[in-house]
Amino acid sequence: MSLAVDFLKVFIPLFVVIDPFSSLVLFMSLTSGMDAKAKKAITADAVLYGGIILIFFALVGNFILLFFGISIPALEIAGGLILLIMGIEMVRQGDKPPSSGGRSPVSDVGIVPLATPLLAGPGAISLVIILMEGSIATKIMTMVSIVLLFLIVYIFFFFSGRIDRLFGDKVMKVITRIFGVLVAGFAVQYFLNALSLLGLK
Repeated sequence: MSLAVDFLKVFIPLFVVIDPFSSLVLFMSLTSGMDAKAKKAITADAVLYGGIILIFFALVGNFILLFFGISIPALEIAGGLILLIMGIEMVRQGDKPPSSGGRSPVSDVGIVPLATPLLAGPGAISLVIILMEGSIATKIMTMVSIVLLFLIVYIFFFFSGRIDRLFGDKVMKVITRIFGVLVAGFAVQYFLNALSLLGLK
């Protein structure tokens, strides 16, 4: 019983920070109108790279930040800037932002913004770094939680097509604009978190 409670103390904060439900809505907005093959590729990229980023920072995040002199507030601001740009584009266009530099939307969307900064954002990275400073049991539970959460995200994304078909293209455009405002809100919250950590708020 105690082990289950200890696991939930690790799993629940990570679940809240990664937020598979919000990620699902953004995934549906960004992949609206894409075929099943493209959605599958984006799902694979988001889950694979998002998981790799979090596991990487869980294992060596502290050393990386110390070596490059990067602070947690700096990560918060960087992630916030990326999300703010994405949110503005979503509100303006009511559709997925166009890819840049001749790259395909699949390669863009799966990694940025889904894998990072949404799934493996500054909040999640900061949390796993903190959790990995605990006991051996906490370290193991953190790694297991990351794997379980990205499995949940994969399942959510896999079944998103059915929800997309249920709503239709016009409704998805409206949802995209609404969620664009929320994404911009997430971005501003990242900025506020950074200011709080710096003692400026």
